[in-house]
Amino acid sequence: MIRLDLIRQKAAIQANALTKTQKAMKQQIIHGIKSSPFAEEQSISIKIDDHPFQRFFMNFFDIDEELVKADLTVDFTRAYMENGKLTAKKYQFQDTFGANQLTELKEGKNLLTNKDSFISKLVKKINKAIKD
Repeated sequence: MIRLDLIRQKAAIQANALTKTQKAMKQQIIHGIKSSPFAEEQSISIKIDDHPFQRFFMNFFDIDEELVKADLTVDFTRAYMENGKLTAKKYQFQDTFGANQLTELKEGKNLLTNKDSFISKLVKKINKAIKD
């Protein structure tokens, strides 16, 4: 399981990115989001069930990792003041993608430019939610 939590604020971006895959995800997501949270705080919580045992056996038997599907669950929350009240909107995104994208991400490939990748789809959904 891969987890990544990001908090975007006016002056900073906080993350708990520790592994190479998490760092690459963080960088690509931050570069893909088109807005700057000037008067709000944004929280992005990403959970990926990457099925490591299935991936291991696929690699062991030289079968393409694309057959293993990873499950993505994202909670995106925007908190801001509206008419003197703290308001929060929460969005949830779910997706399934080939686990080979995680290997490509770890190897340094920019998945943001690939329109069919999970990062590209995620960034589009976040940008759309911010425009609401």
